[in-house]
Amino acid sequence: MKTMRPKERVLAAINHVKPDRIPMDLGSTNCTTMTLKAYQNLKRFLGINAPDELIMKNFQIVAIDEDTLNALEIDTRGIHGKPPARWHDIVIDENTYISEWGIKYHMPEGGLYYDMVENPLKGKNIEYLDEFKWPDPEDPGRIEGLRERAAALHREGKYAIVGDMIETGIFEPCWYLRGFEDFLMDLMINKDFARALMRKMVDCQLRRYEVFLDAVGEYLDIVFVGDDLATAQSTIMSVDLYREMVKPFQKEYFAGIKSMTKAKLLYHSCGNIMPFLDDLVEIGVDILDPVQVSAQGMDTKVLKERWGDKLCFWGAIDTSYVLPKGTPDEVAAEVRRRVAELGPEGYVVNSVHDIQPDVPPENVVAMFRAAKEIVL
Repeated sequence: MKTMRPKERVLAAINHVKPDRIPMDLGSTNCTTMTLKAYQNLKRFLGINAPDELIMKNFQIVAIDEDTLNALEIDTRGIHGKPPARWHDIVIDENTYISEWGIKYHMPEGGLYYDMVENPLKGKNIEYLDEFKWPDPEDPGRIEGLRERAAALHREGKYAIVGDMIETGIFEPCWYLRGFEDFLMDLMINKDFARALMRKMVDCQLRRYEVFLDAVGEYLDIVFVGDDLATAQSTIMSVDLYREMVKPFQKEYFAGIKSMTKAKLLYHSCGNIMPFLDDLVEIGVDILDPVQVSAQGMDTKVLKERWGDKLCFWGAIDTSYVLPKGTPDEVAAEVRRRVAELGPEGYVVNSVHDIQPDVPPENVVAMFRAAKEIVL
């Protein structure tokens, strides 16, 4: 087989065609990148001197610099939405701030991330939703410089281009605003409030993506939505409740995004998402990330057998044990296993969610080296 360019390789995978080798992603979305400390460790290991650029403050995750992407021979490039120009976090102290969504975050002493400590809609009634100050989806700062970068990557034609507006969910940001327990109760016994909140969330998110995709949508190969619906043990809600309350809003949201771009839809949910996969395929999901192989029921052989003709799988390299605690040889064995079970077509190598600070840089390099060396 002739050698493919990175873009061709990714497009082959997501269209269920056998590529010349398994494509690899790092940093194209906020769920497929690295935490700050892990990134700094990797740069030191590779001898790369590049500045740090956070793309999400609360999770301390970064945009990966071009030298690092080239050193690892990554096949993707990300276009990330930016914080709005007119918004500045309300800083309470050096470890505490309030985001543009009105959520208070605090980093505990010695912590690596900011915890959510106050939810602005907690205890509020349905009438308050009209008073709540939503983020401005039209702030021009969100897309500053993105069209130029996307157009340049498109002209070069070398890499698959992935667009991620950042903070893109429907269900997840609703509970961020309301509080996890409260919103789950809303879905069961306060359904008018839950629907009203999701209605406003869809409207806000679609407008945010409309602005983003008007700038870069014509250049994208893949567009990203992250919206966790599961834990490591099970889905957060029953299938029936999902179909009644959440699925209709996701269906509208995904259809709206797809009407603005020809890009394939990459959907992220951690955990045991298997019970929802038929529904997610039905409403437009093309690619599933992160394939949390440590979660109950997420057997990669079963996933490939049941959904391999409908979904491209993205991720699947274990972050619960293998990447942080395994040897480079164990990492390579993990990569070979997942490629054998999820590939050769319809699979893109990446870690299960963002690479954490406890992952040795040697193991990051070993993951991508092993993927490149597999003969299909």
